[in-house]
Amino acid sequence: MISAIGISTIDHLMVVENFINKEGTFYSESYSIEGGGMAATAMCAASKLGSKTKLFSRIGDDVNGQFILKGLTDFKVDTTGTVTVKNARSFTTLIFIESKSGEKQFWCEKKPVVFEKTLKLNIDLLKGTKVLLIDSFWMEAAQEAVLWASQNNIPIVADFNEYVTGIDKLFPYVNYLIVPSFFAISLTQKNTISDILHSLKKMINGIPVVTDGSKGGAYLPGDKVRNYKVYNVPCNDSTGAGDAFHGAFCHFLSLNYPLERCLDMASAVGALNCQAIGGRKGLPDNNLLMSFVNKSLLNNTG
Repeated sequence: MISAIGISTIDHLMVVENFINKEGTFYSESYSIEGGGMAATAMCAASKLGSKTKLFSRIGDDVNGQFILKGLTDFKVDTTGTVTVKNARSFTTLIFIESKSGEKQFWCEKKPVVFEKTLKLNIDLLKGTKVLLIDSFWMEAAQEAVLWASQNNIPIVADFNEYVTGIDKLFPYVNYLIVPSFFAISLTQKNTISDILHSLKKMINGIPVVTDGSKGGAYLPGDKVRNYKVYNVPCNDSTGAGDAFHGAFCHFLSLNYPLERCLDMASAVGALNCQAIGGRKGLPDNNLLMSFVNKSLLNNTG
């Protein structure tokens, strides 16, 4: 089983011709609503590939919370670790997607109300976990979980995209730190990928990975920087691509795939997810993923 501790949201998505920074009335090309969130969508991705998954998150006792739970159960994600917080609204995200590039803007609360109060984690529900994924939203739960996981020799994968209070306490436990390039640069204050990765490696107890969308990414398994495979696809929306990457990485890691293969397959899942609008509609099952990877390999060979 793969367990994740972190954020789950309801996403409102609008496809627009251009990002606009002025007052007025503007029209979208399409509008949709679906579940989102780093940890939540990662578990949906892993579940779609065939893993048993469990999400530890927090939602409000509102209609949005009900929508979030249904979206997770539709992907067969176990939500027994997800807490419904009374008199709190669920985390809502507005996402604007530029139709030409597939790039996006996220608009949300700086500090989600549903995560304001301290809530303890039910450690017993982590039993059976083979891989643990954390983000930085439910901090006190993540801190409890990484201690438990390290004591039980369970690999810990981290998905961080901004610096928050308490994150330093998590770094020493992380075995695989997978972060976007903009955060890696901000965190290390370095400019070259080699300097960035070597700086990140000093912060954690494992291997750092820096992702950079369609440009690919790099990791540092030893002293030498390596790159994982890039899959070029038409990008309609990059929402959830990183989440899908993390979920797929955890899935293949739980199957004891070599690191290089885990990253290559995660890259393929992230790419496939960019072909649909929204963070989950493009998530592949294992058959679609293998067909895509094999076709790509054949085309490259030919």
